Amino acid sequence: IIAKNHGYTLYGLVNEILELAIQAEDLGIPLRKIFEESWILKSAKKDGFILGLETLWYDMAELAYEKSKEEALKRWFEAGVWLAKKYVTAGMERPFEAFKRSLETYAWNVSELEIEGDERTVSIRMTSPRFPESYAFLYSAFLEGALETFGYKVLVKEVSVGMIRLKAVGKEADVEE
Repeated sequence: IIAKNHGYTLYGLVNEILELAIQAEDLGIPLRKIFEESWILKSAKKDGFILGLETLWYDMAELAYEKSKEEALKRWFEAGVWLAKKYVTAGMERPFEAFKRSLETYAWNVSELEIEGDERTVSIRMTSPRFPESYAFLYSAFLEGALETFGYKVLVKEVSVGMIRLKAVGKEADVEE
């Protein structure tokens, strides 16, 4: 049925699959890994991301931050709100967990990323030696926007060259205590 639906004979489909498996082997990439990770670019595109040169991205962030710091921070915050709302309104059972998985997947330029927590508290630690200070502040604004949309209030914020650390509490938990 699969072969017919894609315009192959059974032999043609099996031959195509074997050719792809050989290409993956020649590249030194397990076929399963290719399959499991094939959704990354598709999901990133669907979430509104584009590919770009890392150094150019940092340079543009630096220029925006220097020219209009408050406006740049506001825009990054709003981008975090927008992306988090996309997860919240998608009808997912656990939208924050899906956001967390996406963030872990899309953060190619981050050497360390830890996101821990539950409905009451969340902690994010992100390090990348290549982050200029401006980019670290902008990215932290993005994360704050997302966290607020998911119902958290940031209580601790440490940002410097190459490092972001945020600790937040669920707004309901903050009220109860």
